[in-house]
Amino acid sequence: MSSLADEMATVLRAQAFSYAAGDQIAPCAILWTDPERLWEGAIPELQAMVPELFLLGNYVPGKRSGPAVWLRCIEARAVEFAPPVGTTPIFYLPGIGREWLRAAEECPQDLAALVELQYRGVVWLHVNGKEWTPYAFLVSKHGGLGLDVARDQATLDALAGALPTLMTESVSLFQDRRLDADFFNSLLAPDAVGSMLRWLSDPEEFKQRRTDAEWKAFSQQCKADFNFDPVKDGPLKAAQLLAARGSQWDQTWRRFAEAPANYRGILEWLKRAVPKASSMFDTAEVWPHVNEREEKKLKQALEGLVDRPQDEVILRIAELEAEHGERRDYPWQKLGFSPLATALEPLSLLASLCKSAPGAPTPETYAEYYANDGWHIDAAAVATMAACGSPEQHGEVLGTLRAVYLPWLENTARHLQQLILQNGSSVAKRAKPIAPAAGRLVLFADGLRMDVARQLAGKLAADSVELTEDWEWSTIPSVTATAKPAASPVTDAVQGGEAGDQFSTRLVSSGQLLTQDRFTATLKERGWQFLTSGETGNPSGSAWTEAGALDKRGHNEGWKLARSVDAEVRDLVSRITTLVKAGWTEVIVVTDHGWLLLPGGLPKVEFKSFLAEHRWGRCAALKSDVQTDAMAFNWFWNPAVRIASPPGVGCFRASMEYSHGGVSLQEMVTPVLRVKAALQSGGSARLIEAKWTGAKCRVTVGGNCAGVRVDVRTSQTDPTTSLLTDKQARETTSDGKVTVFLEEDADIGKEAVIVLLDNSSQVIDSLSTILGN
Repeated sequence: MSSLADEMATVLRAQAFSYAAGDQIAPCAILWTDPERLWEGAIPELQAMVPELFLLGNYVPGKRSGPAVWLRCIEARAVEFAPPVGTTPIFYLPGIGREWLRAAEECPQDLAALVELQYRGVVWLHVNGKEWTPYAFLVSKHGGLGLDVARDQATLDALAGALPTLMTESVSLFQDRRLDADFFNSLLAPDAVGSMLRWLSDPEEFKQRRTDAEWKAFSQQCKADFNFDPVKDGPLKAAQLLAARGSQWDQTWRRFAEAPANYRGILEWLKRAVPKASSMFDTAEVWPHVNEREEKKLKQALEGLVDRPQDEVILRIAELEAEHGERRDYPWQKLGFSPLATALEPLSLLASLCKSAPGAPTPETYAEYYANDGWHIDAAAVATMAACGSPEQHGEVLGTLRAVYLPWLENTARHLQQLILQNGSSVAKRAKPIAPAAGRLVLFADGLRMDVARQLAGKLAADSVELTEDWEWSTIPSVTATAKPAASPVTDAVQGGEAGDQFSTRLVSSGQLLTQDRFTATLKERGWQFLTSGETGNPSGSAWTEAGALDKRGHNEGWKLARSVDAEVRDLVSRITTLVKAGWTEVIVVTDHGWLLLPGGLPKVEFKSFLAEHRWGRCAALKSDVQTDAMAFNWFWNPAVRIASPPGVGCFRASMEYSHGGVSLQEMVTPVLRVKAALQSGGSARLIEAKWTGAKCRVTVGGNCAGVRVDVRTSQTDPTTSLLTDKQARETTSDGKVTVFLEEDADIGKEAVIVLLDNSSQVIDSLSTILGN
């Protein structure tokens, strides 16, 4: 089980991927502001396991600490100790708040070098826009651990004192229990096992950080509990005893194995403690050199599978999983020293699923198979790719994946192609265009493939919404220019043109090519709101919005798209839940097409360019007067235009790892998710946002706003503590807007709560705030 420090490291590193590929560039640095220095005691433990974590402080480069100018040089990779290119540095700024950096003109001179990093980087903040505190991280369900922690002052004080110790503890220790002052104080009591591990990880520093009395007490405890003298026996003897795992040392080993990243120094002592004479009892579980040897054996075995037949590869992967799978439970996996054994887990699942490629009698029944079961294979392939680093590190895994996955892709694609050719060379939409309705919003996610949509559905289901899943055909060709208008509510406003139109449609009313601007205008003409990424709109009507960057990432990143899928799903969940909270009663998630993803590129298929008006990777619009034996289908918008498609999962262009436009289950069978807000007690109206300008606050309310009012109080349930003029709550407009004013400017800067009242003056929602901020 991971430690609190592991969870912190994961969350901090995830900030490096919180951007929209294609529209934004990756952040150059992660800024961690901590105005009250609440995290300061935890930094040594975190730095031990996060080598890209740097501290704003005195210039001690060996301990990754220095002034703002030095941190700026670290970001620019201009000085020693900078992280390698591709690893985003994390800058911890104790005593510095985000507002210091935002107020550039008033920012202290010694911080000036960091000001511009907030624009090129990302600031790690709570969803409420405030700095993370240890308490907030423990309790928050949005970016934190979602634990049950008391909030009395005694608990907060005890948490502050126990934080350094807390970082090394397994998260499982905190779950399913109430964390209060007694719990945190108990962590500060003597811990023989923890002390032994911390000493063995860094004997010299451990002793230097203790008084003579504390060191003496530790030595006596070692003699009593471990029958071991740290002075006379030394760390090498301790490492040998730890590896032997006898008596009290077995418990010590189990603690180390739970969170080895907290005691990295032990690794070096275990390497020194290796027995001079090898024996059959030397296992990879205990000895890192044995695990390293096993990784090399696995690497050689996988390299030998890259060009072998699929059935042979599938059998051999099962054997390798049986041989190496248990190494994922060893501490070396958590330290990153078993990357191939780690990637073997999803690879073995992929291999077991690819043993057969089922067929079906009709396109519809084949699509049903894929929507219900077949997508699991794509999910396993993506998981395998996501577990891989560079081709140099995992080339043999990627090559083996290709040997297993490509034949299955080829067989299923060719079968679907034959079924569609036998059924009129085209497919028709299963459902009618989505009609407008009050509270209905259509969210278009470009390139939302079925397996990713299933992952999205799982996350949404955990957020207590009503969810139904279905599937729909994409179009031929399965490209955005053709498929997006077909998935939209205004499909009847467009028509097909000629083969030379780059697969684009034209407006029925004017004959003009459908651009994004004209698409937006058409939606508005039909009564649909068009919401940009930051808008929530008016839930009393209908709306269309677009979210996600899967397709852009795929075209830019190739197989490495797999690493970004989790981040894309999180972004979509966030957008959908925001819209539901804003009052939309139904969110319909649609897409235009799926995609093929294959390391090393899809197989190249020759196709003469003079045969087509234009040719993309997986499709080409044939000229009307050409004769060719190339496989061709009817264009969705104009059956007179023929679309050539490479057989199987071939590609008209070389080296394309990500592509779409052709005919395959992955490209053609697209998800449709219908998300409905679960009814909540106390009415459906909810506070969405509050923006202060001095003593004035503009409040936005979502949901059914009829009869609701807004107040600002120091006590949520006491109307006499209202801070508004005349101490009267203000009623919202029909679209959920209201502006309120403080009675006294002197209250600016104080903590308060914005409350939402129903028509009986009962509080139905609340939002903490800093007045004027």
